Amino acid sequence: MASQALDVYGFELNLSPEEAQARRACESKQQKRAGKWDSYFKSGKLPPAPKLKKYCREGVPPQYRGWVWEQVSGAARLMHEHMNNYYEAMVHQGEASSPSARQVELDLPRTFPANAWVSSPEGQSALRHVLLAFSVHKPDVGYCQSMNYVAAMLLLCLDLSEERAFWVMVALIDDNGILYHDMYASDLVGTHVEMRSLEELTYKKLPKLYKHLQTTQCEMSIIATDWFLCLFATTLPSETAARVWDALLNEGPKVLFRIALAVLKTNESTLLQQDNVGLLLREVRQAVTHLHDRDKLMKVAFDGIGSMPMARIENYRQVKQEAVEFEMKRRNARKNLDHALITSPEASKTMQVEGISGVADQVRLKYGK
Repeated sequence: MASQALDVYGFELNLSPEEAQARRACESKQQKRAGKWDSYFKSGKLPPAPKLKKYCREGVPPQYRGWVWEQVSGAARLMHEHMNNYYEAMVHQGEASSPSARQVELDLPRTFPANAWVSSPEGQSALRHVLLAFSVHKPDVGYCQSMNYVAAMLLLCLDLSEERAFWVMVALIDDNGILYHDMYASDLVGTHVEMRSLEELTYKKLPKLYKHLQTTQCEMSIIATDWFLCLFATTLPSETAARVWDALLNEGPKVLFRIALAVLKTNESTLLQQDNVGLLLREVRQAVTHLHDRDKLMKVAFDGIGSMPMARIENYRQVKQEAVEFEMKRRNARKNLDHALITSPEASKTMQVEGISGVADQVRLKYGK
């Protein structure tokens, strides 16, 4: 019989006996590791780089997570580089004039509705402030659906502090931030690039599964878009997601690729037995929902995937970026063509007389190459 538990971030979980045991084992190790962080926290200095990477991969104790995340992500530095009360100024400006206000308001009640604090008036207000502040801080991005989950998770992990959550969000998404650029652009071009890069890594690291996904016509974007946009916050149990973020904020986006590959590798045998997209998605979603053994997941991600230098990912990104941009230009040209056919009697007449090439010539003259 499943036992109910409330995790450290206020999410109610229904755990099988095996899952409850795995979670207890992870908590026990976490408590032992806390002693390693005590002296560093008291001194206000992080461990040396090699030790810091090891400690973050092993997991930051929840009581030190806020301090560590602010330091390793660069959020603390960013905050000090801006004027005092910058966050409050952005909240005021966002409430007064953010073009994203309506969409933010629609998404607030949809964000972790089962979490008591997030769904409370206090939580909704804090989430609104962070999202509106960010939307005017970086107006070229504004607000993109999925950022609401990232912001909510930051609030829960950073002692419900709006300002701290805002600055870590800035460190993630801002220019030269941790995540790949344009991940949250209106056309999600950066996310498309990451999905194709992940697909390439799956081909290299899990060739049998890659071939099976191709055979069943299951695109990586169907499986993993939410993983990357929400940084696993909506798919993994919250304590496991926070553990992923410990490494992500310290080491960067290669951690997302390692975690994605670890999930796929751990469930590869089951996925290979599914003969259509629907069944594949069902198995993947069920698997990530029950990943309470965060120690096991991180071990597979960092010890079971093999070498994956960031330079290789950057090479994949460069090639995929060009391909995505080309496809988007072609798609926009098609939209322009359709628009011309609808709105231009001359184009419609040309279509009848000269065919598609004649219309294309007219579109090029009107809209440019």
